[in-house]
Amino acid sequence: MDEQEKAERTRELARQIWEAEGRPDGHSARHWQMAERLVAAEIEAALHDQEASR
Repeated sequence: MDEQEKAERTRELARQIWEAEGRPDGHSARHWQMAERLVAAEIEAALHDQEASR
C-alpha cells in the first residue's frame, strides 16, 4: 500500500467510525487516530499473510 492508498483508506475508515458513532462534532482527531491504527493493523496483517504464504 503506497502513501496515497494509505491516506485514502485512513480517510475512509475515519468517516466510517464517525458515522458509526452518530456523526458527533469535535471528535475528528480521535477518529483519525483510530483509523490510522486500523490501517497499520491491516498492513501488518497483509505482510504477515504474505510471509506465511511463502
